Amino acid sequence: MGKVSIAESEFESEVVSRGEQVTFRLVVEYETPSGDEFVERSTLAADSRSDLTTEAVSAALTEWADERDVAAVSGFSVVEEQLARRGGEAPDTGDEALLVDPSDRETKSERTTEEAVARSSRYVEGDHLLYYEGGPDSTVYGHTTEGIVAEAPPIEHQHRENEPDKIRLDVGKRTKIVPLEWVIGHADEADEPIDKPRDL
Repeated sequence: MGKVSIAESEFESEVVSRGEQVTFRLVVEYETPSGDEFVERSTLAADSRSDLTTEAVSAALTEWADERDVAAVSGFSVVEEQLARRGGEAPDTGDEALLVDPSDRETKSERTTEEAVARSSRYVEGDHLLYYEGGPDSTVYGHTTEGIVAEAPPIEHQHRENEPDKIRLDVGKRTKIVPLEWVIGHADEADEPIDKPRDL
């Protein structure tokens, strides 16, 4: 074990035994109906390769696609991530360090803030919410629309990890999982009219 210094912080660097900490991620490249192309990662609820049967991967892909506006899928892969080293701030500093998985940086913009998660405790099934389609910074969508809460956080999955930062909304003919940071709040409390109302 050695020490690593970075940005005025010092960490103990520990070698992780092979097979001690393995994560399996589903990586899907797809196109939306508007023609935008995305690559999205999600963590699979699997402990070993033996869990990744054709049926399990197919079910995970089906569940993933059902929750998104997908026009076409270009391809997918299941990536095995093996942790090789890990570090925490050295004990003499007295502070805790947060280690970030580099592969998660791709989806950082989709993650909700702590304030959004805290605010979600006010949302219950049946609530009428206003949210940004595609997120507030979307150059393709970005307009406000509405939905009825069908499942409050955390969103539970059978083949993937649960999502505490998402909410499932009934948007008319189907349900849709929306990141909490896209949710503005209750529709009856909004100061502005809804850009694109739905027939709910």
